[in-house]
Amino acid sequence: MKRLARIPGLKLWTMLLLLAGSFGSCDVLEEEYEDCATYVSFKYDMNMLNADAFSTNVKSVTLYVFKDGKFVFQKTEEGELLSREGYRMRLDEIPRRKMHEYDYITWAGLADNVNFAVPLLQPGDSKETLTCRLNREHVSRAGEMAVVKSNLQALFHGQVEGASISRAAVSDAEIQIPLTKNTNTIRIILQHYSAAPLDKEQFEFTITDKNGLMNYDNSLLEDEQITYYAWDIRQGSFDTSGNVTESTNLNMVVADLSVARLMADEEPELVVTNKETGDITLRFSLIEMARLLKGNYEDYPQFGYAMSDQEYLDREDTYTMVFMLDNGLRWSNSMLYINSWRVVLQDTDLN
Repeated sequence: MKRLARIPGLKLWTMLLLLAGSFGSCDVLEEEYEDCATYVSFKYDMNMLNADAFSTNVKSVTLYVFKDGKFVFQKTEEGELLSREGYRMRLDEIPRRKMHEYDYITWAGLADNVNFAVPLLQPGDSKETLTCRLNREHVSRAGEMAVVKSNLQALFHGQVEGASISRAAVSDAEIQIPLTKNTNTIRIILQHYSAAPLDKEQFEFTITDKNGLMNYDNSLLEDEQITYYAWDIRQGSFDTSGNVTESTNLNMVVADLSVARLMADEEPELVVTNKETGDITLRFSLIEMARLLKGNYEDYPQFGYAMSDQEYLDREDTYTMVFMLDNGLRWSNSMLYINSWRVVLQDTDLN
């Protein structure tokens, strides 16, 4: 009867364990590394629900891969595939035969997006070339202005730097990239204290900010000032459930604006102008308004901690603000509603 030969330095049970582990997974034997795969998954829970909403909010992803700060390749996937449970992007371009370390950067929502553009990268380009620019038009109005008048399509950014995958890995590798939404909806509702009718043609709504050029890490680069105009202005009233509806009872004006990423260290400003008189109906800082609203969420159980101003701005992507106007069609600077919260202002500098 033959006996198993003793292998110096290796117990029999250890050898059997290694052999068993080699079946049904990508093997530790170097010639079979091609059975291993590298995957990238995406997560969008940087929102006020603190829940992953990737499958319902993100319609396309473009992944850019860099090694030693230089561009290697990119891959785009879009459509119904992204909404499937357990969706992951497979990267066959990542070798598993040796230790490697890459940087992964994602701009999501770019497919068929007419509002934002990124340059076409060539192998060897640096990460600094991967900027994202908000498309704008230039008009002559008291000098040349950069203006945006459209409802921005949703844009997301994500980044993982220095992710390494060991050559000793015996299973598929997965890298998860968290996403931040870079677009916001601002809804402004004007209503008269006496419920007197208002005319939508009487008001102009703008937001000014310098947030039209984003770096590879989602920070802002130096850019010209952008003036965002309302892309929709209508008249209406509240229905019994508190929603804004079209109505012949024209006791309010509703304006929707869409802006790029809001930054806590910038100074975006909302201005509503009476076009008939040229008077300023209201003017205030969007960042100060967001700070007022943020305080209502700091103790919410889904977070359990006090958010920074920037985290709040990145989580909240929709603001509805209701302003009551006086007989002179001016806001009194004393009270307003933000996302259904009643805010009473006391010695707050909003300008």
